[in-house]
Amino acid sequence: MKILVIFTGGTIGSKVTDGKISPHRQTKYTLIENYLQGSKDDLTFDFSEPYFVLSENLSAEHLNSLTDTVKENLNKGYDGIIITHGTDSLQFSAAAVSYAVGNCKLPILFVSANYPLEDERSNGNDNFKAAVDFIKQKISSGVFIAYKNPREEVKFHSSLDAVTFGEADDRLESIGRKHFANYEKEKIKILKNPKPSESAIDFYLSPKSDILVITAIPGDSFSYSLNGIKAIIIRAYHSGTLNTDSKYFRDFCALAQKSDIPIFVVSSTNQTPYETVDFYEELGITALCDIPFSAAYIRLWIGVSLNENLKKLF
Repeated sequence: MKILVIFTGGTIGSKVTDGKISPHRQTKYTLIENYLQGSKDDLTFDFSEPYFVLSENLSAEHLNSLTDTVKENLNKGYDGIIITHGTDSLQFSAAAVSYAVGNCKLPILFVSANYPLEDERSNGNDNFKAAVDFIKQKISSGVFIAYKNPREEVKFHSSLDAVTFGEADDRLESIGRKHFANYEKEKIKILKNPKPSESAIDFYLSPKSDILVITAIPGDSFSYSLNGIKAIIIRAYHSGTLNTDSKYFRDFCALAQKSDIPIFVVSSTNQTPYETVDFYEELGITALCDIPFSAAYIRLWIGVSLNENLKKLF
């Protein structure tokens, strides 16, 4: 069995030097060596490194390079691809690769780490081993994330279901807390069917997304410039609501409608809606259900880059 490992940096590819975490290319060999020490499998690993950065520094150039690297290796006889990545922008890259490969027949697994591999608290080795077993056991094709939350076993998340990490911890969850599969005692138990994959999209991300991202907060004046903006994403309160009583918000929505700029709200819920949601249509807001922010953002960025009709993407 042959697996391609694509190294991109991140905490899983870093060491602590002078009290600071920074990328260190030697760590990629540590990851492989740690796996091989506990394995008797007849595995061959090939390696690729399109870039090596901390994931908070991710740019369109990096995403384009990553998707190109994955696509170039889809038909080279590999049984699967593992991508090592930082946690800060993990879900954005996973979404980009998912849209780029569509319904490919190969398993592609993203792995990351909450601490550098030299730290005994790191989940990086566990995540990598789970990803290898996912490929060995031929669980599914498509793009997934293997990640171990504190005090839990590794979970597998479909790439377009993964929710960005929370403010107070380094836990990874799927939308609705419904992940794809569990990993227990080296066995993988599928819990749900992955979302049907659409055809691959041939895209090259523009340097700037031209998407305005707003987080719902009390007292926002909504005095945002719409100059050059192609779309707006609002990250709603956890109940999927916004302050539709606000004059500032209503004026902002009216300006966006006048400028023909679509407004999308994510983090919306399928539970019994609040009365404030009834005003979304009037204000020109499209609620995106069952799609996390990262996947919606990347799909809109692709739409901007391809000059698609953004109002018809979802």
